Amino acid sequence: MRNSVRKTILCFLILVACFLHADVFRYLNTARIAYFNEKDYERAKNSCLEGIKQAPDNYELLSILGGAEMGLGNWRGAAIAFEQAFAIDTSKTLDWITKQSEGEKYYFQAFYFYARDLFEEESYEKVLQYLDYDQVFGIKDVNVYVLKGAALYKLEKYEEANKEYMKVLNLDPDNPDINFLIGKSLYDNEEFNGCLEYFDIAIRSYQMQYERIGRVVFQNLLGIDSVLAQEVVILWTDGRTRELDSLVENVLGFPEGLAVQGAKIKQFAEAADDLGRSYYFRGMAYYSLKNDTVALKNMTQSVRYKPNDFDALYFAGEMNVRLRRYAAAIPYLERLTSRSPDDQYGWFYLAVSYTETKQYIKAVDAYENKILQLDPDNVDVMNNLAYVYREMGDSEKALYWLIQAEELKE
Repeated sequence: MRNSVRKTILCFLILVACFLHADVFRYLNTARIAYFNEKDYERAKNSCLEGIKQAPDNYELLSILGGAEMGLGNWRGAAIAFEQAFAIDTSKTLDWITKQSEGEKYYFQAFYFYARDLFEEESYEKVLQYLDYDQVFGIKDVNVYVLKGAALYKLEKYEEANKEYMKVLNLDPDNPDINFLIGKSLYDNEEFNGCLEYFDIAIRSYQMQYERIGRVVFQNLLGIDSVLAQEVVILWTDGRTRELDSLVENVLGFPEGLAVQGAKIKQFAEAADDLGRSYYFRGMAYYSLKNDTVALKNMTQSVRYKPNDFDALYFAGEMNVRLRRYAAAIPYLERLTSRSPDDQYGWFYLAVSYTETKQYIKAVDAYENKILQLDPDNVDVMNNLAYVYREMGDSEKALYWLIQAEELKE
């Protein structure tokens, strides 16, 4: 009796398994037809999902699902499906991929583009997790190295980031973007001497790009006008499209305006940004090395190409003040404070520069109406005001500010 029951149960289980296998095969066959023959990715995806419910360890269903998700533009779904397929059977999944006409480079895109999305989400560890599949696929690609390096850099793994960037330089030694990134990585790691050569290479390449695009933008003039170039960059970065369109039409001599020249203007502004950014960090490297003269030359160039960059304007002004070039500091600091009226330190250096150039009324205005409004208990400002009023011959106000400063000290 017991044997009979056991045989019945066994037969039942075998029949269930057969039906399930038949169902899985039906879903797999439908998925194959929909994916390979019909290019109906939605149908292929649905068939795979139904089949996976019954056979979650079927690598081929997961592989087709990954391909279908790619066809639908869903990088996340594609990458996760392929990741699961590899986890089940790496060699069979890779064999399935290599047999497809699109090949490894096509299917690796699922991992790469999902990694890019993850980078935007600041999920840097996951970026590396998916990009590491380049080793499984045997992919050697500059874009992968750059993205890996950027993720490692964000994780403050500077040495590992530089190793990835160096792979790019081995293929393209003059690549300005990679030289800049390596320089920036070394700079952030306080290797100020080491970063300079990379910024140098980046600047040389960016300069050529800037001039090449500039010759197109300024082709109706005698050459690249530096003042006009700054105006173009300012209008572009500020989004003042109407004014820029008028300038392109009436000054640069393109009757169609931005409608035709917009792409070139954008490239020119981006080239200026790259150049200005590189000069800025090279200047800051020299600043950190206590070479103020060379640092200032670089910062001046940075402002030339990025005329409204707050950091560059501040340090161009501050370095001039340190070198006692007060008159030279004023234009940078005036531009900074006009665009960033709450920059207390910018106002302070501007007030000092006004004082040293004997522009006492402007100095008083900066101290009293700007800085003290932001920082009412600033003793240094009060002492400086006492000095300015004494120089102006107003001993009463000079004494007032001295008393204020002393009271705060107590």
